Amino acid sequence: MQMNRIDRAADCMEEILRQEMQSGGVPGASFAVLYRGETVIRRQINYAPDDIFRVYSMSKPITAVAAHILWERGKLDWNTPLSYYLPEFEHMNVLTEEGLVPAARPIDLIDLLRMTSGIVYPDTDPAGKEMDELFGRIQKEITQGKQTSTQELCRLIAERPLAFHPGERWRYGLSCDVMGAAIEKAADQPLSEFYEKEIFRPLGMEDTGFYVPEEKQDRFTTLYEVSENMGALRYKEAAGRHLCLTECLTPPAFESGGAGIVSTLDDYSKFADMLAHYGKGKDCRILGRKTVESFEHGQLSEAQKKTIYFDQIRGFTYGNFMRVYDDRTEAACSGNEGEFGWDGWTGPYFMANPKEEFAFVLMLQVGGYYNPQMIRRLRNTAYSIVE
Repeated sequence: MQMNRIDRAADCMEEILRQEMQSGGVPGASFAVLYRGETVIRRQINYAPDDIFRVYSMSKPITAVAAHILWERGKLDWNTPLSYYLPEFEHMNVLTEEGLVPAARPIDLIDLLRMTSGIVYPDTDPAGKEMDELFGRIQKEITQGKQTSTQELCRLIAERPLAFHPGERWRYGLSCDVMGAAIEKAADQPLSEFYEKEIFRPLGMEDTGFYVPEEKQDRFTTLYEVSENMGALRYKEAAGRHLCLTECLTPPAFESGGAGIVSTLDDYSKFADMLAHYGKGKDCRILGRKTVESFEHGQLSEAQKKTIYFDQIRGFTYGNFMRVYDDRTEAACSGNEGEFGWDGWTGPYFMANPKEEFAFVLMLQVGGYYNPQMIRRLRNTAYSIVE
């Protein structure tokens, strides 16, 4: 492999990100490309190499791995009703135009993994408004010093109606946080302890967790959010938090499997590289090869795939809390079937391609950030190094 090709790709990727910075989209970025077990590209723009980022929904792939660890050990089964692990979800109602009706069938664990449970995020539709009221109240309580635990929050979520009958469609929501509570029950320990023992410590992810300890807080990046003021900067410092998350400076009572993780570029790269090698880290094995092979395939039916509404995953299907490359024409970017990954509310993005022993990790920190064109350009350039 010609090293000048890698250098050229790194320079092009940096230029793409610097253009976005110059246009006022983001204050900086860190990124890495891993190929055949080596970090071949690693650069930071306006960030230090060991800076800590809130990865928000890039927490979901970590939860997917944790769930599959328990699946391999026979403690979780995807076709088992969620209520077997969390009884409060046994009798769910669906909010329809005619009012509340009983769910046509139970929520199974597979519905959580593929986001077909009907459990929604706070939103503007009727079911979303019900969740918005709950999360708004809890977020206010957090600012007043009162926190709600992972298990208690899920009990409250179970009291809210579903947006549709389980399995009826795809909709991004709180399924991963509910899976976190199921993991706690199956593992009989808090998420933070299970993740540390089974994933973070074996992979050497020393700066990853649900909060930043005091001695590391000088490395914690400033959280920005998209600003409606379309002036020189399209972002501003974030005024608050959402999704029942704290400022991540002390251990939270609610350990959000869907959005609560903080990490560094190097730490998350170790996680991505493990997935790019079918579950094998540098000095450990986290998952079996056949388990990670299941990540290469979506879990949605053709009818469910048609209900995906995220523009940034056009050409992808979904499964195991991640996008899965599905249609090159629709995706309009380099890749191949079986590549998988996810992104986060603050802009971080990652993908792993085990067939090529290839991974790409991007760290950004602007809440509500969205630029699929830039992501496609970065992906295409990163993939250009593959022989």
